[in-house]
Amino acid sequence: MQGPGTDRLRHGQMQVTPAPADGQWRAREADRLPCSSWLAQFYARRHGALVGSGTAALELALRQLGATSDWRVAVPAATCHQVVAAVLNTGAVPVIIENGAELLLSGAALERHKNSLDAVIAVHQYGLPCDIPALRRQLGPRMPIIEDSAGAWDLNRPGASRVVTSLGNGKPLDIGGGGALFGDTPVDADIDVWSPGQRSRPRPASSPPLSIHALPALMQAVAMAQARTQRLRQQVPELLVRLRQYGLDPWVSQDTLAPSWQFIPIRTRDARVFEHLRYSPHADRLGVCAPAARALRELPMHGTRAEVAQGPKPTLDLHRNWILLDPQAALDHPQHLAAWAGDLR
Repeated sequence: MQGPGTDRLRHGQMQVTPAPADGQWRAREADRLPCSSWLAQFYARRHGALVGSGTAALELALRQLGATSDWRVAVPAATCHQVVAAVLNTGAVPVIIENGAELLLSGAALERHKNSLDAVIAVHQYGLPCDIPALRRQLGPRMPIIEDSAGAWDLNRPGASRVVTSLGNGKPLDIGGGGALFGDTPVDADIDVWSPGQRSRPRPASSPPLSIHALPALMQAVAMAQARTQRLRQQVPELLVRLRQYGLDPWVSQDTLAPSWQFIPIRTRDARVFEHLRYSPHADRLGVCAPAARALRELPMHGTRAEVAQGPKPTLDLHRNWILLDPQAALDHPQHLAAWAGDLR
């Protein structure tokens, strides 16, 4: 596990990770910048900016990349509605890419739309690795790609223009609220930190910073995210074997990069199986939930701005619903897992 004060190899050069002298980041304005730079290296970037929410981080990334009301920004259909909100906040048009029954944005889904897009938001949904290097090869060197790691930890992929994450409740990096933006050039110039020259800004600042009182919580949150991800990467492969033995169909990685497993998605064979697993009396103990299949396309906030772009036409075999299983709960309560899967028999 990489910790504060360690050396990390970046772009062929050894870079020393800044660390607080007293073992924690104090609640001081001067600590915000070194703290964000320290956190950035866990996302394979040189610079960071700590802001009030993941939505604000995504909006800031879009504005820095030049988003205007003429821009069309691809958003995967299986993601949080706040991703759409960030695009709308910049005045750009969210283009919701329907991707059949898959959970991650794919090159096949983007292919027919890529010439009409100005940016792409690639989301590591549920801690599953979106293949950003493949998207970069497909889209070319100039298309802005924003890597959304709000639901993931340690899934850093080359090829993204910016990386954003959320620090909110239930996220892998959880301090109760906030967000962060990372890049290889400074990304904090537009944050609304008070200064004597604020009335002479050429344009309004777009995001308030993360409270300085949240800084001390970041080191512990990183340690917890590291420990959780290490445990899940070691133990989930055996759990997947068990799920298959129960007759279930868990998500299979097509990537050499191991997921960080915020959830384990499970395909269901038909509506009856979906209903049994979703509403089993054991479901709550296992953190079982289900993604809202049509949530993004039906958001009232769209108005007349958003577009829904169909991806490749799925076969009937792909029209199956997903169930999401909390892997930590499943590992901690194997008896409930067995009873939950046994509901199908």
